[in-house]
Amino acid sequence: MDNQPIRILLIEDSPADVDLIQEMLANMPGFSFNLEHAGQLSTGLERLAAGEPDVVLLDLMLPDSQGHETFAKIHAQTPHVPIVVLSSLNDENMAAQAVGKGAQDYLVKGQVDGNLLSRAIRYAVERNRVEAIRTQSEEALRRRTRELELLNRAGQALSSTLDLDQ
Repeated sequence: MDNQPIRILLIEDSPADVDLIQEMLANMPGFSFNLEHAGQLSTGLERLAAGEPDVVLLDLMLPDSQGHETFAKIHAQTPHVPIVVLSSLNDENMAAQAVGKGAQDYLVKGQVDGNLLSRAIRYAVERNRVEAIRTQSEEALRRRTRELELLNRAGQALSSTLDLDQ
C-alpha cells in the first residue's frame, strides 16, 4: 500500500462508539486515515453516492436498518468497496453469513482494540486492491485471447483462399 491516508466511512449510530473507534485508530502508529461518519444507513448511502471510500466500517443495527439487510444495501450500492462489519452481537452464525455475503471481516464491539481494527482495515483494503488487479489481468487476458482467435480465423480464411498452383 502507498502512504496515502485510508479513507474510511464509518456508519455507526452511537456517538460513544464513533469516538472510541476514532481514538483507537488515531493511537495506531503508522496508520494514516480520514474518517467520515454517518449515523444512519440512508446518510451512509448518500455519502457513498458522493464518492467512494477505501473501506466502510458498518454497524448492522442502525435506526433505519437492521441486521443483514443493512449490509446488503451497502454492498448492493458499492459491491467493490470492502466492508468491515462492527457489531455488538457476538454471533458466529451472523458473522459467517456476513462474510459469506461479501463482508471482509466481522468484528465484535467490546472485543476490538486498535491493533485488530487497523489490521482488519488494512487487510480489507489490500485484499480489495489485489482483487482489482486480478480482475483487470483476467479481463486483459480475455481481450487478448479474443484478439488472437480473430487473427487465427482471419489467417485460416486467408490461407484457405490461396491458390497453391500460383
